[in-house]
Amino acid sequence: MAEADTVMFAAPRAGTEPPPGGVAGVEPAAANENNGGAGDSTVLELRRGRHRAGQSAEPAAHPRRRWLSRAVLLLILIMQAALTVRMHNTAFEDEGLYLYVGHLEIAHWLHGASLQGDYPAYFSGAPVLYPVLGALADSVGGLAAARALSLTEMLATTAVLYAITRRLFNERVGLCAAVIFSVAEPTLFLGNLATYDASALCLLALAAWVAVRTAAFRRPVYLLAAPLVVLAVATKYAALLFVPGIVALAGLAAWPRSGRRALIPPLALGAAIGCLGAVALRVAGSDYWRGIEFTTLRRFQGNASVITLLRDSAQWIGLPFALAVTGAVAYATRPSTEPGEEVAPAGSRLRRALLGAVMVGSALLAPAEQIRIHTSVSLWKHVGFGLFYAAPIAGVGLARVVGDHFRRAQVGIAIWGAALVFGMTQANSLFSAWPDSSVFVADMARYVRPGAHYLVEVDEVPIYYLRGHAGAQPDQFTSTYFIGYVDKQGRYLTGDAGYVAAIKAGYFHVVAFNYQTTPAVDAVIARTLAADPDYRLANVIPNGNDTVSQYIWVKTATPAHPKTSKAKSRRKARASRRTRKTKARRRA
Repeated sequence: MAEADTVMFAAPRAGTEPPPGGVAGVEPAAANENNGGAGDSTVLELRRGRHRAGQSAEPAAHPRRRWLSRAVLLLILIMQAALTVRMHNTAFEDEGLYLYVGHLEIAHWLHGASLQGDYPAYFSGAPVLYPVLGALADSVGGLAAARALSLTEMLATTAVLYAITRRLFNERVGLCAAVIFSVAEPTLFLGNLATYDASALCLLALAAWVAVRTAAFRRPVYLLAAPLVVLAVATKYAALLFVPGIVALAGLAAWPRSGRRALIPPLALGAAIGCLGAVALRVAGSDYWRGIEFTTLRRFQGNASVITLLRDSAQWIGLPFALAVTGAVAYATRPSTEPGEEVAPAGSRLRRALLGAVMVGSALLAPAEQIRIHTSVSLWKHVGFGLFYAAPIAGVGLARVVGDHFRRAQVGIAIWGAALVFGMTQANSLFSAWPDSSVFVADMARYVRPGAHYLVEVDEVPIYYLRGHAGAQPDQFTSTYFIGYVDKQGRYLTGDAGYVAAIKAGYFHVVAFNYQTTPAVDAVIARTLAADPDYRLANVIPNGNDTVSQYIWVKTATPAHPKTSKAKSRRKARASRRTRKTKARRRA
């Protein structure tokens, strides 16, 4: 039988009410050096002893307070869901690609169908994980169901954030963290995007919860976080950047109860993650390693300026980050907001400072990495991963701003209102940035036919929407990212020369572009089409906010479909794979 903790009770204070489920005149306090400056208040001191597996050293919350906090959390989740689903647009190019590849993977497993691409070599996540899961949801309810899956995962992430923060601090801070995270731009946007980001973040959140929840366990149950971490990284390779935060949390959560023994959990968890990752990579094969190198370790170098990347990062997570810094400083100085507040064991000032530094530093990882390679691609998504780790200490910051007994509640409401407005407007602006493809896809459906060829700037979208059409197979599409065209003289042409030669030869039946992702190439294509009498401008389709227009040109004559030689087919297949790899490197 495990030993019970030794408990010492101070003398009751006059005029104090007995806490629910406790002893009259006794107030629970963290087992640290000052309990938030309330050194002269009544103290419930928990001496470190041996606990049964699963027991926690902190006093249990009153059931009424616990259920009230859960009810408030439910309201926060309902608000987050409403703010997320209010945004509407057709499929983003990444959504179209991942969902379509997921359908191909399922058909390959069930019927042996061709995959039409070496996806592990250039996807920034394992194509057999989220794409298959998303395609299953898409089979049930289309794009809306796939996006609903992401919303469910982001709601779960917010709930897990509350659970982690409650154990590291208390219910009040947990609700403050949840309400800030729930309205941030990355949270709202990723909750309505059918990509692997929400899945990876949810898995990382669950792994962090396991590390924190099992901190008081006698047995190394924290090792259960290792497979969740490996699965998260396999889902999205960029999640590897945030793994050290989970490893650090395993030690920091155990520190107040375990002292020097708190070094064991991070070392053991780090070793377990490394071993499982190595085994998974060995089983997956060399193509997956090439994909990790291509999309993550040796990612595409951009030309974005440092000032631009800092400005964008501040725009998306600047307010929560400022709260996190405030919370880190305040928590290191004093662990509680008001005297007698029930707070989880806070440990020494060094431990509190390290916990704040890990959380604040996590929010800087994505901006720092993308500043290093000078690219803004996917920054609006990646900052959401760091924000999850920073949100608990941002909750402390918001609680300190509000003050004891809600002294400055109006200030806290104003800060949250600003966070709400920023998150809503930024998420909505990003979600309406790409053209609505409903009219475009309807036009494409009129012109597609077996054997025809199409030049489309964002070809993943029509491929996804027209995947059941015999005249809209992936090998019929060419992107404006890359072309490998063989002319009548047998010359293999790429770049602008390839596009010009293919258009003049009447190779493409439909050409569509929008001057958004490859504006220089689009300008060359537009000039060539305007000078060619065999093509006509069939339609110009603006997006919802009239910032982007989709131009659709159609060949007037019926295209010929000569038999293609095996050599030409092989060159075309290589060109198609190179196009996909180039686009994958840009979107990683």
